Amino acid sequence: MTKKFKLVLLIDDDIDDNFFHKRIIEKTGLAEEIAICLDGKDALDFLTASGKYSDENKAYPRPDLIFLDINMPRMNGWQFLEEYRKLPEIVKGGLVIVMVTTSIDKQDELKAATYTEVKYYQNKPMTKAILNEIMENCFPN
Repeated sequence: MTKKFKLVLLIDDDIDDNFFHKRIIEKTGLAEEIAICLDGKDALDFLTASGKYSDENKAYPRPDLIFLDINMPRMNGWQFLEEYRKLPEIVKGGLVIVMVTTSIDKQDELKAATYTEVKYYQNKPMTKAILNEIMENCFPN
């Protein structure tokens, strides 16, 4: 894997999945930094440097890649996407969103395809091979 990102953001309420996915990303050397948000609301605050992320002495870099879970409390993946669409372009930039889920409902995959922001849909757990596949499909250069 030759591409290296400044920041990858994991949005998932499952602490075990976050731990496992972070380890895989670290082992591949894909990112300089990995941030974790436990739901969509927390992620929106992170992206907009608001809420607990509003520390004016710290700059929160825009992620290059987001792994987004569907089923989370407070604000799920679908609700996050709806709010994400409303963000200014400078916040969204050219980042890629990959939806990762335990859902086996084909309707979820079809729904994800209706969001231009979602570049890839993948069932959990993520593996090194799956991460390589995501990179080849989303970042072919």
